Amino acid sequence: MSATGTDRYPASGVPDVTTARRPPLAPGDRRIGGHSLAFLRDPLGSLERWGGTDEPVVRLRIAGQTICLVTDPEAVQRVLATDAGDYRKAEVVRERLGTLQGGSLVLFEGEAWRERRQLLQSGFTAEQVAEMGSLTTEYAAEMVASWPTDRPVALDDRASDISLAILARALFGLDIRGERTPIHEAAEDVLARMDMQSASTYLPEWVPTPTNRRFRRAVATLHDRLDETVAERAESDDPDGDLLGTMLAAGLPAETVRDELVAFLFAGFDSTALACTLGLLAEHPDVQARLHRELDAQLDGREPTPAELQELPTLDAIVRESLRPYPPQYLLFREPTTAVTLGGYRVDPGRIVVLSPWVLHRDERFWTAPREFR
Repeated sequence: MSATGTDRYPASGVPDVTTARRPPLAPGDRRIGGHSLAFLRDPLGSLERWGGTDEPVVRLRIAGQTICLVTDPEAVQRVLATDAGDYRKAEVVRERLGTLQGGSLVLFEGEAWRERRQLLQSGFTAEQVAEMGSLTTEYAAEMVASWPTDRPVALDDRASDISLAILARALFGLDIRGERTPIHEAAEDVLARMDMQSASTYLPEWVPTPTNRRFRRAVATLHDRLDETVAERAESDDPDGDLLGTMLAAGLPAETVRDELVAFLFAGFDSTALACTLGLLAEHPDVQARLHRELDAQLDGREPTPAELQELPTLDAIVRESLRPYPPQYLLFREPTTAVTLGGYRVDPGRIVVLSPWVLHRDERFWTAPREFR
């Protein structure tokens, strides 16, 4: 019997974990290789197919791992909020990011995570955020003014460039506008190893594939460059009020400071969300025209400031709607620390649990015309 609808949980709200069955296999499982080949060929399309069944949780067999794909909103809420204490960040994430940013907030848990988060928040005061908002406007206007008008613009490249430039300035006061720095090239090589269609993503880092070799060189480049930046600031008489200055003032070790800078840089360098928002506006000139009318009416030719964002509902709706079909992180990984039930099924401790905003945000059960930009 399918564990769907109102029968998904018994009256108590939580089924007996000792008698619950494990989730069913997703369609397309092969005796040899499981779901691996389909996922390598088309990761996002495969996730949509596997998540499009009536089951709230299905099992996948990918690269020798058994993975539970959770596509029921109630079950997702249990993992991320209601029962979050029963889960930890998956070991696969620690393995992929440990060399790059092992001492960063991204990989912390529990009280250590809360303490570090509180410290980092002190580097984002209202005044600092407003200052960075004005800086973002300045950089964006400068970037758009430089675009050619007689040929297409590669939005993904331009979005990455401006995101990295803004972050470099906000995090550690470095102006890299218009430059092709070692950080750019290293970041591209690091992201290549995170590509779900790359075989190296599923191999240990020490396996000498070309992608892995470039990844190790890229990590060394990033670490060396940021270690220099941290050391220079530590010796400076001007601490500055950016995030780097905040972490140094708090007495964090230099290596930890570097790892946090790496984490923040990559949060912005993988700027798919910005590129997709611009791309959607290009594909929908009627929406773009509405936005221009709103900006003309509210700003009267002035550059926008962060304080005026609340007065731009069309802009807000465009950003929110573009994040629905193109979430910046389309997969989240967790592991239960004890046996749990999700969607009526048993999930054993240590099993990889995957939550996919990409799938949930495109599911016709929860959205009207989910593939339309509305």
